[in-house]
Amino acid sequence: MKTYKYETHLHTSEASACGSSKAADYISVYKRIGYDGVFVTDHFFGGNTCVSFELDWSARIQQYCSGYEAALEEAQKQNEIDGGNFKVFFGIEQTFDGDDYLIYGLNKEWLLAHPEIESMNHGQLFEAVSQAGGLMIQAHPFRLRGYIQAIHLHPREVHGIEVYNGGNTPDQNELALAYAKAYDFPMTSGSDIHNITFALENKIEGKMNLGGMEFDEPLNKIEDYIRLIKEKKGRILR
Repeated sequence: MKTYKYETHLHTSEASACGSSKAADYISVYKRIGYDGVFVTDHFFGGNTCVSFELDWSARIQQYCSGYEAALEEAQKQNEIDGGNFKVFFGIEQTFDGDDYLIYGLNKEWLLAHPEIESMNHGQLFEAVSQAGGLMIQAHPFRLRGYIQAIHLHPREVHGIEVYNGGNTPDQNELALAYAKAYDFPMTSGSDIHNITFALENKIEGKMNLGGMEFDEPLNKIEDYIRLIKEKKGRILR
């Protein structure tokens, strides 16, 4: 039976300061390694963004969304050439005191109309995302690095947990899995990819660092992903 694989955690050089590959460059790579789509989840303004804070709100959102839009345009071009149906979806990664949240279901128009998102704490953001019918996933909750001062868990203010992250150590992923099971959370997986070399090396060398979600049905719109995750119908790729 045909299944469908999607990258859920991806950064571009257009909007993430840590991203080193252009958004459009990811498309042919992910098609080559057998994925059916990607979610562009660049760092938002609470995190490692490369968007200038000297710009006004509209200009900042325009730049922030430019990676997603470039990836979407490239996917559409390639689909026209090869008759494929590779999908590109929009996401956000927002940061609070070192803990990161992947947000799905908001879009450019929503961001333009809600500049107050920049001053929201995680609880307020969770409420806003919920009201918009979106999905808020705590990314790599047990990651501990030099720039992260403490681990924060907010089980009442999250829809699910990223239990596999390609940038985490195995023990950090195992802790995330145990946490998600303890609270019966929906679970997701993502590569947390910042450059195409990571994907190509993993494919060529047979490594298992890449992540993502696999479904029995294709994702035609962002609402499909939100529904399937909340219904716990996806399978973890690791």
